[in-house]
Amino acid sequence: MSRAHLVFLLLVKAAWVRKDRSLTALLSITVVATMATVALSVYADVGTKLNREFRHFGANAIVTSPQGPLDSSQLATIKNTLGGRGEVVPIAYAIAQEASGSPVVIGGTDLQAFHEMNSSWSITPASDQQGQAWLGARAAEILSPKGQDFQISFGGKSLQVHPGAVYRSGSEDDSRIYLDQKQFSFLTGLQPNIVQLRIDGSPSEIENQIQKLSAAIPQAEIKPVLQITAAQAAVLGRTRSVVLAASAVVVVLIILCMVATLTGSVLERRKDFAVMKALGASNSSVNILFAGEATLLSIIGALCGFVAGSAVAWWIGAANFGAGIQPRLGLLLPVVVGSIILALIAATAPLKVLRQIQPAGILRGE
Repeated sequence: MSRAHLVFLLLVKAAWVRKDRSLTALLSITVVATMATVALSVYADVGTKLNREFRHFGANAIVTSPQGPLDSSQLATIKNTLGGRGEVVPIAYAIAQEASGSPVVIGGTDLQAFHEMNSSWSITPASDQQGQAWLGARAAEILSPKGQDFQISFGGKSLQVHPGAVYRSGSEDDSRIYLDQKQFSFLTGLQPNIVQLRIDGSPSEIENQIQKLSAAIPQAEIKPVLQITAAQAAVLGRTRSVVLAASAVVVVLIILCMVATLTGSVLERRKDFAVMKALGASNSSVNILFAGEATLLSIIGALCGFVAGSAVAWWIGAANFGAGIQPRLGLLLPVVVGSIILALIAATAPLKVLRQIQPAGILRGE
């Protein structure tokens, strides 16, 4: 039997003899490893989850052209610069008149793409799903309270509008009418002069994309929608802060529990350690044996905690974002190493007690 194997069996036997203390220390380390796994998994993945959730809240950047409509080459440049990491919805705006002569803001766009970008809006489809106009809630109350057709005019042309849906956005859009781009062009002859962008990524990545777009299209103005980007940054920062703060509090409390548990174990076994010293074992040998027990327990606890923490992280993602956070095997090594370090830190006070044990006094019953 090799020396390493013998030492391993000795550590297992020592832990088994003091099952209660060992189980308490094991549970403590498992809780620490679980919290660490949950915190690291959520911290790493919450940005992606929040970015996906914020996709439903509309554009986070706006492109405007002070020099006139945006042409096809500029739109192509915007799409190529984003490189598939976002949505691009060109919109043309104009002020038309309803039947009584009152002005009403109308927009022309791809209604399907516009719907996908603003999927957080509350939308009530009309009875006829073939309608080609979206009415804001305030505009619908005035122009089509019962879902009936109505007329609008622009520059001598008129258009019969058939309501397709009524939406509530909570913004000035509730007073607008959005038409299919073909109908809008037929009525006004205008081309898109604004592009709404939904750029994927963190606030810093959004800012980087805006800078790239500004360099690619210097004649256009690209500005972030501050309400969206600021809210995204604030929610991400607060979520991560809460996760880290809660984890830090739990880790500190568990370390204190481990110190008390390991110190109690030393005091219960002081006669055993006194006999070892009386037979010639050095302080270093006894300390290494005790630290080895703590290390063995920490490795087992870390593996159990990683499994439990990955399950908890998956549940948090599923419950809050509709998609579980997948286990990250790359976190296993940091969790194990961190658990070993915390266990050794918690063993510092008990090791000091071990060094102070005097074999003669303990064996005489003092």
